[in-house]
Amino acid sequence: MTRQQGALPDVADPAAVPPPRRAWLMAFMIFALAMINFGDKTVLGLAADPIRDELGLSQSMYGLVASSFFVLFSISAVVVGFIANRVATRWVLLALAIVWSLAQLPLLLAASVGTLFASRVVLGAGEGPTAGVAVHALYKWFPPKRRALPSALYIIGSGMGVFIAAPVLTHLIDDNGWRAAFWALAATGAVWAVLWFLIGREGPFGVTSDGKTQAPEPAEAVEPSSEPSSYRRFLGSRTWWGGAIGGFGAYWTVALGSAFLPSYLKDQYDYTSAQAAQAVALYAAFTVIVPLTVSPWTARLFRAGVSSRRSRGITQGALVLAAGTALAFLPFVDAKAGQLALVAVAFGFGVGAFGLSYETTSEVTPVDRRGASLGLLVAIQTLPGLIAPAVTGVLIDAASDDTAGYTIAFVFGGILTVVCGLVAVLTVNPEGDAPGTVVLPDAQPLPA
Repeated sequence: MTRQQGALPDVADPAAVPPPRRAWLMAFMIFALAMINFGDKTVLGLAADPIRDELGLSQSMYGLVASSFFVLFSISAVVVGFIANRVATRWVLLALAIVWSLAQLPLLLAASVGTLFASRVVLGAGEGPTAGVAVHALYKWFPPKRRALPSALYIIGSGMGVFIAAPVLTHLIDDNGWRAAFWALAATGAVWAVLWFLIGREGPFGVTSDGKTQAPEPAEAVEPSSEPSSYRRFLGSRTWWGGAIGGFGAYWTVALGSAFLPSYLKDQYDYTSAQAAQAVALYAAFTVIVPLTVSPWTARLFRAGVSSRRSRGITQGALVLAAGTALAFLPFVDAKAGQLALVAVAFGFGVGAFGLSYETTSEVTPVDRRGASLGLLVAIQTLPGLIAPAVTGVLIDAASDDTAGYTIAFVFGGILTVVCGLVAVLTVNPEGDAPGTVVLPDAQPLPA
């Protein structure tokens, strides 16, 4: 097929297209950023037992502490998403990384319930916008039909962060106390910020010479061309809301696993700290494997002429459905092999839906509104971070014993996630939400 009438070239100045090496260097830096981001999220769950013991926290209070990370998470994701429409993403990401590193210091210098709350709230405010801004920055380096792998890389980075952080941070906690793990993460964030300051750059796709977002973008996917850019275009879209609700369900499993899975395995099944860390690393491996296989597969389907609804929309919903089903069944399986299999699916599969939701959302969003669109999307998708740990802690304390409480919490979370997955399957339809603007690449046969 051909481009839409009146579509602009791929970039305002074709000579400004960077060599692929620069684009992939930026992708690698954002991959590393995702690793640090999820290390920060994971550390509280890994250090839950010593922190609860030292500060005298009940399960409910610990759940509130875990949720405090998300008090400003969604708000900052929205606010900074709008800022990213007007400010170069290289500077926005640098500021966020600096906030991460500084947010750890109060807790490390004076540990108390108050400083723990304050530290997690500020840390969440700094990390909330990261996914939206990072993907927005990535998309400035890659045209629409080449975004599947870069999108997957960000998601893979989050999985690798947990995969590496789980055993390393557990070792630090066991040998040097829980503060050592927080020091390590603060230092790592500071190192990334220095490197990004030195080598971070703005990509040429859809940006002006000063790095701000401009309206035109390559017409290789669903992209409005004849109407003015409008927030209503994506806020009134079933695709946008389907991706947001599906991601909400997927993030419920992420939040639950980060806050409670290590303690659950140790308390209910007598896992040692090392064994619990290995289980966390196992599901983290699936958060790498699933995007690395699913995103290229959906991209192949799309390039072969399969609709985005069928290739990306139904797939993201199916991943969330699988995660919710596994979560609901987890408390009823006693065999260790079965537990580990369900852990891998429950906490590893849903993450694969995020990258696909970024792609389908971008298909129905004008490029000059993409920063805000992705910020709002992430804000809704990550709301379970504020809700799930607090609800889980209350359910555990309110039950007759911890076993019953965990069972109720996991079944409830599983059913909620399944419902969200069904919504995504039924509603994500970029072609239907942008009639007459779909421009697919010429159909190609799928490789054998």
